[in-house]
Amino acid sequence: MFNLLAGFGSQAGRHAYTVAGCSRHYPNLFGVLAGASGKGRKGTSWHCINRLLTQNDEAWTRDCLATGLHSGEGLIHHVRDPRLESRAIKENGRIMGYQDEQVDAGVSDKRLFVVEEELGSVLRRMKGRENSLSAILREAWDGNDLRSLVKNSPDRATAPHISIVGHITKAEAIDQMTAVDCQNGFANRFLWVFTERSRCLPEAGEIPLGVFHREIAALQSALSRARETERELPLEPEASAFWREVYPALSDGQPGLYGSVIGRAEAQVRRLALVYALLDGRDTQSREHLESALAFWRYCDATAAWLFGTAFNHSDADRIFQALQKHPVGLTLTQINSEVFANHARSQRIDEALRILEKSGVVQKLSLKTGGADRTVWKLNQPAK
Repeated sequence: MFNLLAGFGSQAGRHAYTVAGCSRHYPNLFGVLAGASGKGRKGTSWHCINRLLTQNDEAWTRDCLATGLHSGEGLIHHVRDPRLESRAIKENGRIMGYQDEQVDAGVSDKRLFVVEEELGSVLRRMKGRENSLSAILREAWDGNDLRSLVKNSPDRATAPHISIVGHITKAEAIDQMTAVDCQNGFANRFLWVFTERSRCLPEAGEIPLGVFHREIAALQSALSRARETERELPLEPEASAFWREVYPALSDGQPGLYGSVIGRAEAQVRRLALVYALLDGRDTQSREHLESALAFWRYCDATAAWLFGTAFNHSDADRIFQALQKHPVGLTLTQINSEVFANHARSQRIDEALRILEKSGVVQKLSLKTGGADRTVWKLNQPAK
């Protein structure tokens, strides 16, 4: 389902949009198919859908599919604008003036659909100090014009329409997705989608395309409608009322890495609803489109919790809690910093984790009389279960 939503949204291009949070959102989606192991059939799911999408738009399959994310500069190059350089006009060896000359024709189709079946290796490359991929991808999801600040990279891309589907295992995601990636807005621009094979089919053959002739015709009709003109697809009155009902829960923040990963819930739901409306051949978004988007988002939310959620959805709070389990008499702030963080944590970091534990009702702050200055310790409220 996600491969179809992302692929169709990419084919639709930068025409229809929805407005959320004072920003235009186009139907370009970023997503990660995450399996418990390498047997999630992530690649198989893409190859099946790609056959349908090829029937829908052969030019897109030929010109807009790519793989191999390496750098921000490389990504921009695939959707770059034409480039002009000023060249001198000479007569008899004298410069009489200058004129612009095209040195790069650029790319006319700004749609780019990246399938990255080894997303773990991409995340490892992104950790390099000079790698600009994370920053450029964030701008690409937002739909902003792209330009690298690297001195020797003259490419820029106006109005790009970039979509990404990555594949990863749970172990790779936990190992490679650092706290920085979650906190800087990189991770929450992706929809995280748990995947596993539903049946074991040792002799599964290729399904004839003729079986899908009605679906292919419907996709082609929807795609033609989606590209008619640049326009907003507004919410219908009933959908608008429903959106006001569900918005508060979507916009509530959650602590920890999990909270950071789902931090763009509102925008993600609106993008998904836009794609559903386009697939339906509509010029407005109905309540049904929003409900479909919410159902898909809840699945992504559950996947994010499975990948990044912990006892308190906060890695530092989890570590302090585990340490307090071993010290029933409690620990001072100095002891917590020493035993849990090897004296490398700032006080604000420890305070934030303790506030989460205190709010959860599992710890209490005690002031102990020592004959001199009172001694403050943090202690579990009850033996850990």
